[in-house]
Amino acid sequence: GWRREKSKQLFQLLLTYRSSMLDRDQICEHLWPETDPDIAQRNFKTALNTLYRVLEPEREPGKSSSFIVRDGTTYRLRRTADLWLDAEEFAETTRQVSSATPPDLGLLQRAVSLYAGEYLPETLYETWAAEERERLSALFLEIADQLAGMHLELKQYAEVIEHCQRILAQDNCWERAYRYMMLAYDHLGDRGQVGRTYQRCVQTLQDELDVPPSKETEMLYASLTR
Repeated sequence: GWRREKSKQLFQLLLTYRSSMLDRDQICEHLWPETDPDIAQRNFKTALNTLYRVLEPEREPGKSSSFIVRDGTTYRLRRTADLWLDAEEFAETTRQVSSATPPDLGLLQRAVSLYAGEYLPETLYETWAAEERERLSALFLEIADQLAGMHLELKQYAEVIEHCQRILAQDNCWERAYRYMMLAYDHLGDRGQVGRTYQRCVQTLQDELDVPPSKETEMLYASLTR
């Protein structure tokens, strides 16, 4: 019902700001931005109590929570809480990827596999989730691009195409993904797909950004169809 839905949103907010203490007024502003402050605070209290019951049904009233830290009117998720977050694991693995020299294929594959798509897709219209969504998306695009390039060097063309399709599903203007796919299809002898990929690139860039492909993409296409 309403209480469970609001407690879920509160939990998602605390997850998103897991490294910060959030004041009750900030929480109310995020979750009930156009509600009278007194009503918003009542909503918060209801949502918080429901969340406590969902997370720790056995917890005695008044005892401190194993999941949520409270300090006066500020709240946050406890750092030692027994939680596994795919977003946290993904971000940590991308940090390991960036510090690995030479690039580690296994780490790249693990990082890409951990990215499950848009962060909290049910909060697409909530401004408080947008920054984290964009941060994780940007990390994914960079490492998926790196992985596709590595597969290309290793002549693993089906994997190149698979990762490029994931990149373009996330950002259909990521031009290098079109180039990688054109090269992969060329190596597989599929000239028709080389042309279709280039035309898709041209059309998408025109529709989305009103720009032509870069000289690099045009020259690659010319060299593959010569």
